[in-house]
Amino acid sequence: MAYYIVLPFGLITSFIFCLKRGKGFSISNLMLKSVSSLCYLLTAVFALMSNAGAYVYGSLIIFGGALGLVGDILLDLKGIYKKDESTYLKGGFIFFLIGHIFYSSAILYTAGLKYWVVLICVAFAFLFSWGNLLSAKFTKVHFGAYRTIVFIYSVFLAFTLALSVAAAITSHFAKGYVILALGAILFTLSDAILSNTFFGRNKDSFMYFFTNHLTYYAGQYLIAASILFMV
Repeated sequence: MAYYIVLPFGLITSFIFCLKRGKGFSISNLMLKSVSSLCYLLTAVFALMSNAGAYVYGSLIIFGGALGLVGDILLDLKGIYKKDESTYLKGGFIFFLIGHIFYSSAILYTAGLKYWVVLICVAFAFLFSWGNLLSAKFTKVHFGAYRTIVFIYSVFLAFTLALSVAAAITSHFAKGYVILALGAILFTLSDAILSNTFFGRNKDSFMYFFTNHLTYYAGQYLIAASILFMV
């Protein structure tokens, strides 16, 4: 029952934050962002309480979501405290990267993917990351000193994406894995927009900020909700 209470509350709070975040960084926005991120984490917790049989999968997703919450806060601190921008940005990358390790581990533990499918996912992750760097000059994104950490993070992001899609296909589109895959796709789309916002030029308008956070929270809530449907 608590799941169905916290989910709509979280969605409304997150949408309000997306509207406010489009206007820039501020302490009040950081507080609202923290509440929004806590809500998707609570959604995952209550989903697991409603489906205790998915204990391992749900626990790993919750750990990943908790790391994402910390990453969320660090990325906003980057915009508030400019003199420590590099430290907060790298910290955000690291926490989200570790979060993706937990997400990927949840899929590997439950999906029973064959080794060759996992190897294909690994290959896709590296190709995705190389493509991201190589396309930078065409998309006018300048990673500069963050080139290495962007590459490493992109590998883990793409690996989560590939595993979730592979799990959905190999499970014959079981509801839990389909929801997870949709969440991972939106998460990846959010990071693509965020990359333009952080490293592109003249791409820090309201619409960029709004769509970045809208797709991010939609993705995180779907990933959290997938716990409810895992068997």
